[in-house]
Amino acid sequence: MKIKLIEYKEVPSFPSGSGIEFYDDKVFLVGDDSREVMVLNKRWKEIERVPLLPGTEARVPKAVKSDLEATTVVTVNRIPRLLILGSGSLDKNRNKAILFNLDSYLKDEFDLTPFYNRIAKAGVKNMNIEAAALVEDHIILGNRGNRKNPVNQLIITRNAFWKHQAQAEITLIDLELPLKDSKGIGISGMAYSLLNDTLIFTASTEQTDNAVDDGSIGDSYMGIIENASRKIGRKSLKVNELINLGEVHELFKGFKIESVCIQSEKSNRMKLH
Repeated sequence: MKIKLIEYKEVPSFPSGSGIEFYDDKVFLVGDDSREVMVLNKRWKEIERVPLLPGTEARVPKAVKSDLEATTVVTVNRIPRLLILGSGSLDKNRNKAILFNLDSYLKDEFDLTPFYNRIAKAGVKNMNIEAAALVEDHIILGNRGNRKNPVNQLIITRNAFWKHQAQAEITLIDLELPLKDSKGIGISGMAYSLLNDTLIFTASTEQTDNAVDDGSIGDSYMGIIENASRKIGRKSLKVNELINLGEVHELFKGFKIESVCIQSEKSNRMKLH
């Protein structure tokens, strides 16, 4: 895949960009330590901010933050909603799911502790869910690897799993990166192109041995998985292409790329945020 950087903009008033989604010509930005959802237009002009968590501080302290890292757009009862997931990496604060109504901006919260406990028992050693995507009726979650546990894992479940956490499908797939030395490269975001049946993910290197502590940032990547819907259920999944974003444009260097979403798509062509 060839990548071209079209536009670049900094948003210094928002603390982080751990989740990004595109819906109805708007960009929805979620931060792992932000109390708000930022709503922007396609050119990244701020439209409004919608409260997501209680409190007055702009940035939630690390010790108590919900660590909202993974996002995807789902349809529940014919209503489009932004599904926002905590990473599950530390304590119950991070076992949260929020369904954010994209029409009314109202929200519902769920405790995912039963489901996350099942994921851990199924074979995820270090819980750190950083990515999510809807593929047909499946929801794919991306669990980020680190230097001590370097394998990134995809967790396959079904839409609305939060309603029946004790019975919801759980299948684990190891993600095989096409590099001889991929240690330390961790998945950070995900999007699915229905037209091209392609799963796109972002990843970055970080000097940390666990799912909680931050480390110095190295390169960031974009990964491509072709024929994604046909590969659900395999024990391992090979990535077709892994692109070092710093080699695409120097503006990517030094940044931890945390998420990706699709604005528009044609056959073999997509416009991404």
